[in-house]
Amino acid sequence: MQLVLLPIATLDAVVQLIRSRPNVALTSGSFSALPALFAARLFRVPIYLWVGDAIPGRALRAVAGWSAGIGLTFEPAMNTVPRGRATVTGNPVRGSLLKWTKASGRRALGLPESGPVVFITGGSQGSEKINGATFSGLARLVRRAAVVHHTGPAQLARAEAQRSLLPEADRARYQPHGYLHGEMGAALAAADLVVGRAGSSSIAEPLAFGVPLILIPFGASMSAHQAANARAAADLGAALILPESDLDGDRLVSIVAGLLDDPARLARLASNAKSAGRPGAAESIARAVLALGRCRQ
Repeated sequence: MQLVLLPIATLDAVVQLIRSRPNVALTSGSFSALPALFAARLFRVPIYLWVGDAIPGRALRAVAGWSAGIGLTFEPAMNTVPRGRATVTGNPVRGSLLKWTKASGRRALGLPESGPVVFITGGSQGSEKINGATFSGLARLVRRAAVVHHTGPAQLARAEAQRSLLPEADRARYQPHGYLHGEMGAALAAADLVVGRAGSSSIAEPLAFGVPLILIPFGASMSAHQAANARAAADLGAALILPESDLDGDRLVSIVAGLLDDPARLARLASNAKSAGRPGAAESIARAVLALGRCRQ
């Protein structure tokens, strides 16, 4: 939003608040939310702020002082907001994901009932760097585990070409998908290990299933928030960090194989992931918002 439009947007927000007379305002604190929050503060409507990252952005930090209640995904964010108003709630996870179990997820994807499964994802659009490392190490990875690979739509054809180069006996152990929607829950539930980015949701979803992670923070993310998110998950003992600058096929295979060859360590990571996961985060936030607005629950 351009600064010149801020007064106009604030006036419109005032009109909307007069019309709707809300009991409470819920925000994730982006700059575009400021007009509505200005209006809420003007009319003394209590504000509930949800903070997704371990390092909140400037707009979030500015809004924190106005907020009567604050929900955090990561404990380190507690250092940047008024402590008396903040609680670690976790990141909301879609209920449609959580209906899956390991058994149902593996059946749906045609994966073996037993044996390790590794889920590799670069997010909804995929990651060229993660995909490149996966393709480089693919022949070695599929000898160790079944691999579900969320490539992004643009790189699916390349992934299918890589699959055709595998020995025929190994091809069934590699499943590339351009996009996962309903099947995302199946892939997460089926996995014993997830390799992916370190966005807030990208961490929260595997942890909700008790699945440990190898996190590859996006190097160009604003304020290095993905690196901070990854450190927060690693500090909980639920993840390992692979810096993007170190990412290649050899390094990816080495870390994945090292965990699969050390079942006790993988089990500890999984136990910590289950403890860190907050599948009820959405309900916790909803209860806090309703209580703040003195709404009937």
